[in-house]
Formats: sequence, C-alpha cells, structure tokens
Amino acid sequence: MNKRILIITLTLTAICGGANAQQKQGHVMRPKPRGVGESTVIGQAQLEVEYALNATDIRNPDTYLDLHILRAGKQLSKHYSSFLERGDSLYDAYMKANPNAEGVPSTFYTIGREGQYWSEYQSTEIFTEQGQQTFYAWMPWALERYNAYYTEPAAQQQWMLHNECLVILGHECQKATCHWRGRDFEAWFAADIPVRLGPWSFSGLPGLILKLNDAQRLYTWEAVSLRSGTFPITKRKYKGFRKDSRNCVYKLQVAANRDHLKAGGAIDRRTGQLKSNSHPYEPLELE
Repeated sequence: MNKRILIITLTLTAICGGANAQQKQGHVMRPKPRGVGESTVIGQAQLEVEYALNATDIRNPDTYLDLHILRAGKQLSKHYSSFLERGDSLYDAYMKANPNAEGVPSTFYTIGREGQYWSEYQSTEIFTEQGQQTFYAWMPWALERYNAYYTEPAAQQQWMLHNECLVILGHECQKATCHWRGRDFEAWFAADIPVRLGPWSFSGLPGLILKLNDAQRLYTWEAVSLRSGTFPITKRKYKGFRKDSRNCVYKLQVAANRDHLKAGGAIDRRTGQLKSNSHPYEPLELE
C-alpha cells in the first residue's frame, strides 16, 4: 500500500469511527435551559480543569460534545458542564431583559456539537466529599419529573499502572488501566499534580487524570486547560429532585437514550399505543 492510499485509509477510518461513536450516544431532545437559579457557595477549589468530551477537533470547542469543568478543593470538588452553565446564564439574562418572552433563542440550546440533544454525561453534576460522590441528574424533555440524586462511594476503580508515558498540557503523564462496570478504560495521570481526581466519576490514581477513554473510544475526556487559584464551588437548590438509587437512575437514562418517546410515555393518538422512536445507544457503564 503506497503512502497516499495509507493516509486516505487512516482518514476514512477515523471519520467512520467518530461517526459510529456519535450515533451510539442517542438522540434525545433536551429540555429548555434550566436557569442558574438560587445557589450557594459551599466551598473553595484550588484547581480548575477543563475537559473536552468527545471532541472531533481538540482545538475547536464547537466540535466537543461537552466541555466539563472539575473544580478540585482540599475537602470538596465539583464536576459539571460548562456548556450547560453558559446556556443557563444566557437564559437568566435573556428572561430578565425580556420578562414577557414566550421562548428563548435557539442558540441557548446549541452550544457544542450536539447542543440540541440531551446527554446524561452533560446533564449531571457531581460533588465529591469525604470519600462519597453525589450525582444530581437532570432528565430529558418529558421526563423532568424524574430528576433525581444519588450517592455512592468514590474511587471505585481498581487501577493497574503501566510504564508508557504521554505529555499532556506540558505534564508527563503515566498510563493506567482498569475494568469497571463492564468496560475497559485507559487513563493518563500527572503524578506532579497530587490530586486524586479526574473526569466524571474516575479517581483514585496518584495524580490528576488528564485524559481518559474506554477501549472502544465511545467516550473520551481530555484536559484542555489547567488553572491554579481560588474558585468558588456552588450548589443549587435542586428543586424537585428526589433521592434515588444509582440503579434506578441508570436504567431510566439508558431507556431514555434508546427510546425517548416510549420512556416518556408518549401516546400515539391514532392507535392509543405508546409511541416508539428507537436509537442505537452505548452507555459509558454497561452494568
């Protein structure tokens, strides 16, 4: 195979691989922006990390599925969506300036590559404190009544360290792998940043995780910025959220991704039967 053919083949493989991953993340209509609402500062972080989620071009935020922020403090940390936070702030400002408006500009929904769609990995805020993680999960359109929160132990992954190294944002990172909830994962952590946290619920390594993906690369987080300083950790009132178990929340999220209309109980007026509009979907966790 000559060099030109090889380059074309590799390019097509990358494009097809990205499209395949994208289509397996569901197509669920997201609800209107939440608004920032009432919130309270509950702690301070000394480190802020921004992670690109499923970027097709790490240099262009418009190609990210989401931009996640980890604010890590000595006793408390928070992981949340920068894109949703921005949309909420725009919503609040618009409604304040236009109190009689019946709707908001569509741009509030379309930040990022799939801004018009809901994803549980975008619509979840995670607080880590005293070895426990609390997940506040917003459900998609027509399922908002099931908004819930649950708590589980942090650092559940059992990591194996490897000798490979990779430089990310100027930090030499070591490779680690684990098998967790049905999938194999690969992480790259910076031992010179002694923070035992990472994107989503991954933690427990002797350094900050700067990149993480599953073996199939359906889900990839990569740090795009690091900042030291003092950053407020805020918490909303989470009105209407009920306490639930991870198992129940997980099952509803998977059902919504695979068939949003049926999970939401939508009825076909002609037949009286539940509507169905199924999509291929692969969750981050298989169990």
